[in-house]
Amino acid sequence: MTRRTWKKAAALLVTLTMTFAGPGTVFAGQWMQNDVGWWYQNDDGSYPVNTWYQDTDGSWYFLNEQGYMISNCYRQVDGNFYAFGRDGRWTGAMFSDIAPGVWNGGNYSNDWSGFHLNVPAGYQVITAAQSGVIDLSQTMVEFVVYTPDGTGSGVELEYADAYRFPEGADTSPEYVVSFQSMLLAMEGYTIEGVERVKIGGKEYIKLSADGAGLVKRDFYCRKAGTHYFECLTAMYWLASQDAVTSLLGNVY
Repeated sequence: MTRRTWKKAAALLVTLTMTFAGPGTVFAGQWMQNDVGWWYQNDDGSYPVNTWYQDTDGSWYFLNEQGYMISNCYRQVDGNFYAFGRDGRWTGAMFSDIAPGVWNGGNYSNDWSGFHLNVPAGYQVITAAQSGVIDLSQTMVEFVVYTPDGTGSGVELEYADAYRFPEGADTSPEYVVSFQSMLLAMEGYTIEGVERVKIGGKEYIKLSADGAGLVKRDFYCRKAGTHYFECLTAMYWLASQDAVTSLLGNVY
């Protein structure tokens, strides 16, 4: 076959391919998107449903019951909770033997840990998904509640897995507070003291820190479940101290 004939045959093949393929035909597996979200379409037109999918770069995703990629959330899969970032990738954080709390209006309730909170009117509740911290943290962040004064002062609740520390499940709240104290000192805070306090009838170890006499950081820690720590962080300007104290008074 001459070179000219080869060129004619190649041109005919391209024409036939374009003619019979038509717009929108998928010849290899790829990510697809519509107004609902992203899904992965296989080369035969099928798509994974309610299962994990590992992309070519090694990243893991979870596709829900409709086949859409989940994102910016904690998802229970086979009994464990996994953290998925805003781009849908599994962040590498997994939480076992734990249950998140439930919101009912302005009331947060977690029967697993026994932590309950009534948020007074005027305070702003931001869940972990709304704050966008899921893909940045190795803890299970539940929420941040901001005071009504608009200063950015507020209280955050999160659960930290004891297995992140060298002693595992035997790690004590005192160790966690000591570790937090070191981190705050590195940030320039002055450690004011450590004491045992009760919030909502439960005993916490409280770490108090001062930031240049302008802002305060209080860290409360107690053991929850078999290998978790319930951590409350209050960060506030001095003018907002009463509003933060009032909020903590609504824990039960």
